[in-house]
Amino acid sequence: MDGFSDAAPHGHVIDVGSGGARPLFVLGGHRGGTTLLQRLLNSYDDVAVFGEHEGVLTPIADAYFRGAESAQMFANVRTEGTSDPRSDCQAWMSAIDRPAWDASFRALVTSLFLPARTEGVRHWGFKEIRYGTTADDRAFDLLATLFPDACVAFIVRNPFNMLASAHSRPEGPRATADVVRVCDRIATRFESFQRWHASGRVRSRWIVYEELAREAGGVHELVADLGHAIGPAQREVIAAEGGGRGSSFHDAAVNERWRRLPAAWLAVARERLDPIATALGYTPPPVSSLWRLAAPWLLRRV
Repeated sequence: MDGFSDAAPHGHVIDVGSGGARPLFVLGGHRGGTTLLQRLLNSYDDVAVFGEHEGVLTPIADAYFRGAESAQMFANVRTEGTSDPRSDCQAWMSAIDRPAWDASFRALVTSLFLPARTEGVRHWGFKEIRYGTTADDRAFDLLATLFPDACVAFIVRNPFNMLASAHSRPEGPRATADVVRVCDRIATRFESFQRWHASGRVRSRWIVYEELAREAGGVHELVADLGHAIGPAQREVIAAEGGGRGSSFHDAAVNERWRRLPAAWLAVARERLDPIATALGYTPPPVSSLWRLAAPWLLRRV
């Protein structure tokens, strides 16, 4: 790590392309490290990564694809004044073609996250935890279609520790049904991340929260893509993680947050999260044989 220097001045960063600022999207889960990664990226003065936004791109994606995939939407594109209402069918007459449709939605999404003053900004975007949690969410598809040159950072964390961290928050799960809901969202989200990362449709980097906390792993490739390296400013961000936000990885039990969960919840979580946790390389926490036997019964009661 000591071989990395701090961010270079604007005039000396690596050229990562032309045509203005490029999109940068940070995607993860609740209590999964997205805010830490966002803050680290924003410690470079040419990066502007905005925060969560209630997942508004999901309904925008629905609207976009409803038109883009329509058999009628662009079948009768007319310029102003070229249609005779006495003889022409105008029921599906459209003022824009498919490229203009794409350009309109691209401009909409850009306007939501590109700062009004863009001087010095080379990378713009957002971080969000609400995408990929349902099978019919097409927000990823929207981003890949409209911004093929974007850089996407998928960040993952031990799912059992995410559940325990969420439970520690006032808005966290309080009943078995809540646990099931949270676990299913975690599993669906991370499965989506794996598919998109492997698809080749997006230029993506895979960030592991536990590695990020040690200044290791894919974060170095990610910041190199932006023309930077991890330096003192970024190390200060990592060192300050947890201050005033109810989160910290500086204690000895950082990777054993799951021990705070009730035994019944942990058994239910094992039923829901074991496949994705194993696929991500995490070892599921131990659960007694009695609770493992009880877990299916607990799930039937939800």
